[in-house]
Amino acid sequence: MSSVKYAVELNDVHKIYAMGRVKVEALRGVFLKIESGDMVAVVGPSGSGKTTLLNIIGLLDRPTKGKIYINGVDVEGLNENSRARLRLNYLGFIFQMFHLVPWLNALENVELPLMIAGIPRSVRIKRALECLRLVGLEDRVNHRPSELSGGEQQRVAIARAIANRPKIILADEPTGNLDSATGLSIVTLLKKLNEELKTTVIMVTHNMDVAKLTNRIFYIRDGVIEREEVV
Repeated sequence: MSSVKYAVELNDVHKIYAMGRVKVEALRGVFLKIESGDMVAVVGPSGSGKTTLLNIIGLLDRPTKGKIYINGVDVEGLNENSRARLRLNYLGFIFQMFHLVPWLNALENVELPLMIAGIPRSVRIKRALECLRLVGLEDRVNHRPSELSGGEQQRVAIARAIANRPKIILADEPTGNLDSATGLSIVTLLKKLNEELKTTVIMVTHNMDVAKLTNRIFYIRDGVIEREEVV
């Protein structure tokens, strides 16, 4: 487990979007601490600020106000190159729509972040194969996304997310495009990776059955964390 106590720490984080002359306050003073090695869910109604919160934590967006620490690093003064390096080295992303490259096979899709990180090809292939084995797809390495089921595509996306051995996995509705049985198997897999690799998992979901498989649930409404529940 990381020597840093908190994988993510947010102090009074606000995010305001300008929609023409109208200002929309998506986050209205979020205080949040997620311990290293924990697995948590963020739940709330549509428009509550869930995805905005995940984008802020994932350094895909900047807050209007407030302090953010990722694995102990204060990200406020970082330029875009430093933020990109932090994303590459510390964060893995899983999306509802999978976002696999359709003309690449499973192995090549998992290799992508390793290529960006400049990992040599022999090491890259070995690690990508290890990640596909971890998610139970060692026999599907040469299949393209169109030849895989939805659940298998999401497993490839998870393998890709852990390829750079991130400290934190951010999952935005990872079961949203899957049937309930497949969705639960995906969350069970994330839980296994959390326990075995000690990777912090932060998952946005509207599905309470999914949320209850995590260790802790944060309820967000109108851009504010209303309460926290230990599962």
